[in-house]
Amino acid sequence: MARLMTRRDPAKRHHVAAMHGLRALAVGLATFVAGAATLASSATAAASADPLYAGVGRADITPPTGYYMMGWVSADGLVIGQNTRLYARALVLREGTRKLALVAEDLNGIPGGVLSEAAKLLAKRGFNEQNILDSATHTHAAPTSFYPFTTYDSVAPTINHPTGLHSGVDAQLYAFEARQLASAIARADDDQAPAVAGWGQTTLLGITQNRSIEAELADYGVLLTRGQGSPANDPFGYADTIDPNVDVLRVDKLIGGRRVPIGMWSQFADHGTVNKVNFTYYNGDHHATADRVVEASLRQAAARALAGPTRCQRIRLRARVLRRCSTPRLVPLTQDIENVYGNSDEGDISAGLTRSGPAAANYVGDAEASAFLAAWRQAAGSMSNSPTLDWRWTRTCFCAQQVAGGRVDSSPQFGLPAITGSEEGRGGLSGLLSNSTTDFNFEGDHLPVDVGVQGDKLPNPEGAVGSLPHAGAQMVLRVGDRLIVSIPGEMTEQMGRRVRAAVLSAVGPGAGISAVVISGLANEYISYFTTPQEYEQQHYEGGSTLFGEFSSNLLEQTLVDLARRLVSAGPAPAPYPYDPTNGQAIDPSPFPQGSSTATATAQPAAVERLQRASFSWQGAPKGYDRPLDRAFVSVAHLITTRRVIVGRSSARRGRRVHTTRRVTTMSAWQPVDDDLGLDFVWSVTDSGVYSALWQVPIDAAPGSYRFQITANHYTLTSQPFAVSVSHTLALAAVPVPGGRIAVSIDYPTPVINQDLVTRPLQASGGQVTFDLGAQPVVVRQASGTTFSLPVPSGTAVSVPAGGAQDIYGNTNATPLSLR
Repeated sequence: MARLMTRRDPAKRHHVAAMHGLRALAVGLATFVAGAATLASSATAAASADPLYAGVGRADITPPTGYYMMGWVSADGLVIGQNTRLYARALVLREGTRKLALVAEDLNGIPGGVLSEAAKLLAKRGFNEQNILDSATHTHAAPTSFYPFTTYDSVAPTINHPTGLHSGVDAQLYAFEARQLASAIARADDDQAPAVAGWGQTTLLGITQNRSIEAELADYGVLLTRGQGSPANDPFGYADTIDPNVDVLRVDKLIGGRRVPIGMWSQFADHGTVNKVNFTYYNGDHHATADRVVEASLRQAAARALAGPTRCQRIRLRARVLRRCSTPRLVPLTQDIENVYGNSDEGDISAGLTRSGPAAANYVGDAEASAFLAAWRQAAGSMSNSPTLDWRWTRTCFCAQQVAGGRVDSSPQFGLPAITGSEEGRGGLSGLLSNSTTDFNFEGDHLPVDVGVQGDKLPNPEGAVGSLPHAGAQMVLRVGDRLIVSIPGEMTEQMGRRVRAAVLSAVGPGAGISAVVISGLANEYISYFTTPQEYEQQHYEGGSTLFGEFSSNLLEQTLVDLARRLVSAGPAPAPYPYDPTNGQAIDPSPFPQGSSTATATAQPAAVERLQRASFSWQGAPKGYDRPLDRAFVSVAHLITTRRVIVGRSSARRGRRVHTTRRVTTMSAWQPVDDDLGLDFVWSVTDSGVYSALWQVPIDAAPGSYRFQITANHYTLTSQPFAVSVSHTLALAAVPVPGGRIAVSIDYPTPVINQDLVTRPLQASGGQVTFDLGAQPVVVRQASGTTFSLPVPSGTAVSVPAGGAQDIYGNTNATPLSLR
């Protein structure tokens, strides 16, 4: 877990030096000017094309508690509360009569039936299932029980919960998810305004790993048993074992002649499995941080780029002093900014093999956000107010079709490797068959020879519980010089490479297409899609590829055909007639709105920074009290201000002037954090007792705070509690050349499933008081993690308790004797 803490969450409140902010300001202004020039040239080049209109929107898709988490297939994964909200984020693009919605949802997969029902609600707006691309983030902490093909509503028994399998659709949840998806798209549709768009691309290495490396190596003829392979065995190295591509479609509105960022559609391949099944709270995994950091950063960047230096910043620049100036908010607060981040070819790619818990997910999301923002800045040079916008859609049935390599099956079938789960956290029957010393699984187990279209798969002898889809929708979209191709499930990264190469080759160099981007887990969920070589290895992904060894080749064949038809202006092939709802009826009744009153049951106690304050109260069960789209649990800080009022009066005689001074003190509670962000987790019991925890940020102002609960039908305020600086920092000796002594100030290691956000390994900047006997010596520095000074040989040196402070005033409780 050493890598877990190397970066601080930039979504938190910042104390950033003005010089750093001004450097960022200069970059932002240069980007703005360059983008304006590009906009002018692109407008001239495409004067006859329809101008682009765009809008963004989101809707809260977090349901009540009490559902099982989708993805772990485990009866241990019963949701008891919320860490981060689940959202549907939408970007609508329109040119003339052509209108398209790009959506990402904090779900494990996208049921085609939910998309179909949402499209019906949007029909009057000109939407249908053929002009909506909806990708799941693949968080494993979203609900099950709303998939019309009910195998995906199943959970397996575990040692802790040795009950039978559950399978069934909650019609109320099914309708809720469809309504909220429609709401997100409708809000984006209402937000439309003239816009520009352009693509940026970068790579991100060191965050993800291939969890089935031996299967991946089989693509190169390297055949190793499970547990024997490593990225070093790949002829092209580590980067070839993952998909490092970061693709961003940047969209800015044109408001008053200015470009105003409203967000991006972004893609990166990374499983949502950093948080494991034992963290039983709704959460977006690493996507939650990536989205919030990007959105906050774009709002700040917009203010800098559009405003130019303020008077305060110009003064600070001349004086070269490190003080922060306020940044004007020129992006209206009513304007949404959205990072529409779904997923790509993440089938065998994960950041969760060596990381667990929300603090680790925060670290991963921070790294993703940095990459997205780098690609977003790069896109400034390619913005256009009339990018080519077109698409083709169809629905394909597996239906024993002949494809390259052989035939696909007509019936879906899971293999034994699928029913014991993957490397990040075994699920399914592994929960009954494993123990603390044995990881029981069927990965790598297969038949000695191929048998029919399912090849060497060891079939699950009990078959699938419930039903599975046998057809899925696919799209090819063109936005500018890129094609987006959709995959109705989880494709492995090597198969993703093959699909991208095949589609790019099919359209040819004359089509003006520079790259192909995969949108995975899109518009339907039909499990996994491996290469034929990976399938033969029968790791988890191969055992979860439902229609046989050549399943992926059918998807590739369909996408190649759609791409050719698109660039040649041909029609899409007729879709296979199919009901993605599987006949599932909806229950349009809304969920209950909870209690009308509440009573506190436990008050918060005093805490230090980095600790967790708590508050409990009695309300309604299942989280029914929580409102949609607005904060439920928040924390406010008591702000006290002093005001000096100066008065003057003249005496009638002698004309003497009297000056009076009166000091008034005003106090008010100012909200500082809420459960729409990353710092909270709350749970609720079956009897309706809520418990909320707030992780106090590393730089929270000391003073008095209180919880504020804003439910559907009541408000409740806790008693005040005190927040003070942290005393949990530790000192460590740092080796330095002779004649010097040095220490670092180390932050405590985040505790898995307790700490909600990450923090640095060490303090950068601060001060250390060294006790050399005669008198203390204070070493102060604005940055850097090593605090050093020269010390004569033989001199005793120590740092007392409270002798070290980071830049926020946090300190150490334990002294350190150096010699």
